[in-house]
Amino acid sequence: MNITIVGHVCIDHNESENSSYSTAGSPAVFMNRIFKQLPDCFVSIIAPYGKDFLQYSHGLNLFPKNPTSDVTLVYENISTRNVRTQKAHNTIQAVPPQLDVEMQKILQNSDVILISPQSPAFSSEYLKQAFAYTSEKSIKILSPQGYFRNFDREDNVVVREFVEADEILPLIDVMIVSIEDHSNIMNLAKKWQEYGTIIIVTQGEKGSMAIDKGEEVWAQADPVPKEKIIDSVGSGDIFSAAFAYDHFLYKDLKKALDFANNIARQCLFFTPDEIKIKLD
Repeated sequence: MNITIVGHVCIDHNESENSSYSTAGSPAVFMNRIFKQLPDCFVSIIAPYGKDFLQYSHGLNLFPKNPTSDVTLVYENISTRNVRTQKAHNTIQAVPPQLDVEMQKILQNSDVILISPQSPAFSSEYLKQAFAYTSEKSIKILSPQGYFRNFDREDNVVVREFVEADEILPLIDVMIVSIEDHSNIMNLAKKWQEYGTIIIVTQGEKGSMAIDKGEEVWAQADPVPKEKIIDSVGSGDIFSAAFAYDHFLYKDLKKALDFANNIARQCLFFTPDEIKIKLD
């Protein structure tokens, strides 16, 4: 299975009372970790990145092959006394890369294309250009979290509406959102599915649901007690990767939701860099 992730990679800088460290971040990085443990998956990532990301790029099949700028998108997560603030730096440099011949061929050979930006930089026109190279048989899946984010003058991450939905969703087969992405996400999901897009809403310990042509498909999760969770960072991205894999193979929504719930649950017992999954 040839999988292409189009979006951002970033450097996550995490700081709390007890520790401070930097690591490779982004949905693309988390998805890549899952796909590498699933059978017969070959992953390519099309994303802007800087020279400063090269030290974090081990194990990533990145395109273009050379950095697009000096600096990479940085997400700064600061936790103090249970209060978390988030900033994003270098957003101006983190623009979609031009699609050269090599990237065009990658898109042509892709079975699954996952769109996972961390800012609204990936316009509908850019996606149309990218999709023009893809096969009609390929599945296009959107993780739209970046379209719900904007940035103020101090680089703080602030909430925005997904104003591009009318233009982007008609291009997409499946969109995966979280119940936490928007206060009105369930009503929005019912509206968005009118574009012909299957809308998946993940709901944490409650499981996940899909809306397809007005019909709802539910998949319950097996909740993990909070005291047993090692790390929940990236759970949504892990779910998306697992869903994409199973949905492409079997085209069975309930089966894919159950599979994704299971894989996301397994990963709660690991730190992000130690994730190991088991297949039944």
